[in-house]
Amino acid sequence: MKLRVQYMAQLRAAVGRAEEEVELPDGNSLVDLLNQLANTHSAARSHFVTETGHARPSLLIVVNDSAVSAREAASTALHSEDIVTLLPPIAGG
Repeated sequence: MKLRVQYMAQLRAAVGRAEEEVELPDGNSLVDLLNQLANTHSAARSHFVTETGHARPSLLIVVNDSAVSAREAASTALHSEDIVTLLPPIAGG
């Protein structure tokens, strides 16, 4: 299945692009996508997953306009043509 992944804020700079098309086997979950992205963009690995391969708790994830928590990433099935937007935490004041 093909997905579109959009990168926001400093994650865009870490990956070096605003978005990309990603190919995943059918039946993969959101955490599978995050691990594939971590392997593809190894310099930005810590933005996507923890050392144990779980979704980074601070990562803000949106799948087709619906927010998904890091805890739900393993049980969130992805489908062809989904749009996944990834936004790292933003601090300021």
